[in-house]
Amino acid sequence: MRFRNQDSWKRAANLLSASRFFLAGLWVAAYASGNRRPALLGPIALAAAATDFADGRLARRTCSGDPFGRWLDAVADLVFVLTAISCESSAGAIPAYIPALIAISFAQYALDSVVILGSATPVASRLGHWGGIINFVLVITLACAPPPRLPGRFVRRAAPFIGIVYLAAVVERALNYRRWRPAGSI
Repeated sequence: MRFRNQDSWKRAANLLSASRFFLAGLWVAAYASGNRRPALLGPIALAAAATDFADGRLARRTCSGDPFGRWLDAVADLVFVLTAISCESSAGAIPAYIPALIAISFAQYALDSVVILGSATPVASRLGHWGGIINFVLVITLACAPPPRLPGRFVRRAAPFIGIVYLAAVVERALNYRRWRPAGSI
């Protein structure tokens, strides 16, 4: 199905992605002011997850996706999640190695996509996709029910297993290097 005015749809999808930069700024402002109440952070986290869910679907449905929009979506996810998780780590809600592993995983994802695979768009992986879902689940849980509430305590206790998922995504990508052959090689 073709939609009229593709540029308007493309802008709408990209605005949904870009809204996560604004939401990351709101999170930092709330954190800096000491206002970490679930009534404030919960809606910010849910709005970020909703825009992440909607932007790609809108772009695909309207055939308005492009490489810039795909990168904007990925970077907006990273900025929002890393901002929120770093603030929560600083507050002691989750270990500091979780935001570090998220950053390492994304850096590898970006380098793999551009340098190794020569793609103009991000190249997805199964574990990376699940890592992205886990990222938003972590943010929403810590926003809506931070420690000492039970869900927040569970997230803190599950952190080593969550870290293993991020490490597995990094290893999965590294194992894919064996399949990659430079152009012109036998």
